[in-house]
Amino acid sequence: MAQDVATTSIVLVGPGRAGRAFARSWTRAGGSIVLVARDAPAARTFAREVSRAEVVALDSRVTLAGDVFILAVPDDAIGALARRLARRLACRFAFHFSGALGSAELAPLGDVGAKLGSLHPLRAFSGSKEDDWTDAFVAVEGDEPAARVAVRLSRHVGARPHRLSAGGKPLYHAAATLAAGGTASLLSFATRLWAHAGLAEDEGKAALAGLAAGAVDAVARLPFERALTGPVARRDVETIRLHRDALAPWPELARLYELLARETLRVTEGRGREAVIASLLESVEAGDASEPLRGEKQPDDRRGKG
Repeated sequence: MAQDVATTSIVLVGPGRAGRAFARSWTRAGGSIVLVARDAPAARTFAREVSRAEVVALDSRVTLAGDVFILAVPDDAIGALARRLARRLACRFAFHFSGALGSAELAPLGDVGAKLGSLHPLRAFSGSKEDDWTDAFVAVEGDEPAARVAVRLSRHVGARPHRLSAGGKPLYHAAATLAAGGTASLLSFATRLWAHAGLAEDEGKAALAGLAAGAVDAVARLPFERALTGPVARRDVETIRLHRDALAPWPELARLYELLARETLRVTEGRGREAVIASLLESVEAGDASEPLRGEKQPDDRRGKG
């Protein structure tokens, strides 16, 4: 690879959200990139937004030559695409962006001489023109030479690389999924409860997202035992009892409440009343699981069936 990281030639297949964000950061940092895309016209539209970007159609017979080759495609497509493109590859290093899969998924590219690695940005990309890798935590894994290159590439775009073993990636990515997608799903549940309470769902989405953002900011700044708030952290037993009873029509959400409450109890151990709260939570856990939370306003429907 070139001694000057900025002159490293990169071929990136699959300019989706993460790939475009990387290309944006890479070209801003002075690098050039070749984008290999199934939808070449769409990729050319993106290439006009950045500098030093060239586009090649995925189905062309062009040799994929450069210092670094990157597969920025969905996890399930990595292995098949690596096999498909191996004969066209002329790169010293090959990477993918999966958070859960190890570099062994690129084995067909290793068979043609590439050193293998992976790098995963811990960031939820929205597809906006502001997406980039600046200051992102990046999990780096792979062959030692490839991992060193991945660290250099990450630092060059202003990201924060951290080495990780292939065996640790599934847990790392499960944690990331809970923190990002899990948070969004939790807010979806919370917004539906807001609507069941008789309030406007759109207003609830915005208000609850703002509330969650404040809680996340506290977690970033403070130890968990200080950042956690709410009735469990305060040991407000009667409020927890009211929550339990209100959630009774939706056992699956009641069990989610119970799981989160137990984690709060664990982190805030020693504040008292743990046994009383644990007893309340056990009654949630033993509840009837026959009625899932759905979109319709079930309690209101039942009031009309006297």
